Amino acid sequence: MAAMASSSGDSVTRRSVASQFFTQEEGPGIDGMTTSERVVDLLNQAALITNDSKITVLKQVQELIINKDPTLLDNFLDEIIAFQADKSIEVRKFVIGFIEEACKRDIELLLKLIANLNMLLRDENVNVVKKAILTMTQLYKVALQWMVKSRVINDLQEACWDMVSAMAGDIILLLDSDNDGIRTHAIKFVEGLIVTLSPRMADSEIPRRQEHDISLDRIPRDHPYIQYNVLWEEGKAALEQLLKFMVHPAISSINLTTALGSLANIARQRPMFMSEVIQAYETLHANLPPTLAKSQVSSVRKNLKLHLLSVLKHPASLEFQAQITTLLVDLGTPQAEIARNMPSGKDARKRPRDDSDSTLKKMKLGELSLGLADGDMGTDPV
Repeated sequence: MAAMASSSGDSVTRRSVASQFFTQEEGPGIDGMTTSERVVDLLNQAALITNDSKITVLKQVQELIINKDPTLLDNFLDEIIAFQADKSIEVRKFVIGFIEEACKRDIELLLKLIANLNMLLRDENVNVVKKAILTMTQLYKVALQWMVKSRVINDLQEACWDMVSAMAGDIILLLDSDNDGIRTHAIKFVEGLIVTLSPRMADSEIPRRQEHDISLDRIPRDHPYIQYNVLWEEGKAALEQLLKFMVHPAISSINLTTALGSLANIARQRPMFMSEVIQAYETLHANLPPTLAKSQVSSVRKNLKLHLLSVLKHPASLEFQAQITTLLVDLGTPQAEIARNMPSGKDARKRPRDDSDSTLKKMKLGELSLGLADGDMGTDPV
């Protein structure tokens, strides 16, 4: 430990930060402390605090060891992660955020921390689980980028990636959670997973903040461990799960609204899925869930209209303009508004669709039964 040297020699086992702090001789005031000593001081304060100020102290530690002096990160990792067992929900959420920031600073730390994140994904508290899903949305991409850049993969990296992949599968299953908030977060994770595990195309719309994100087209076909075709199949399977989720008769209004937006994002960023998205919108329009109240039906229809207009603007929408226009007219959209959202003549073109992929052909939403999704999809509050 970089904090304090033990006075008992090398035979003394490594002590906790707390014991090192309380058994050392009195040192200089806080102003005279090194960064390492300040971290020790703060960690011991956090260990004794039982109110909300514990988070404030822990955030100071994070600032010191991630931003001010990252060389201390590995030294104090265990002490920070120990707080994952704290009874405070906010402290456990802090630990998840710390794991994300630490791994973004040094991805090698994921080897140590992925098991901790996996445990927190299974926390008994809904808000902790939601925070873990949000963090996985970011770390999945970071982990994949790391694996792709590593041309020599050791056993620890293989085990780490296997756990990341398993956790992604577990989050997809949370589409069937009985909690509305968890389902909403799972939808956004699945959206990101589909975009990551599919190739960018010439007319893919890429949000500026995602310009440097990993995607399937950046994965070499000859990688020693990451298999392009396997990831491609996983991405398409994730889309299929999202489409099944959309047609569940008991889907909540907030989940449906989130899914509508996710499908629009997928269509614009991955135009090869445009057909599946338009089909999903057509099926939903014809079969709105019977559990929705009148006000919710109105809200869903408004959102459907907005997302259809956003998809219509994309140059890849040309061959689907008849279906999109019909839906928009049914939703009460004026012809002038439809015309304003048509792609410009120089962008609109007939895209050659790649029909070589039989999996995409099979993903016809109209063939899905309204009861395909298992589990309780009720509208329990977050």
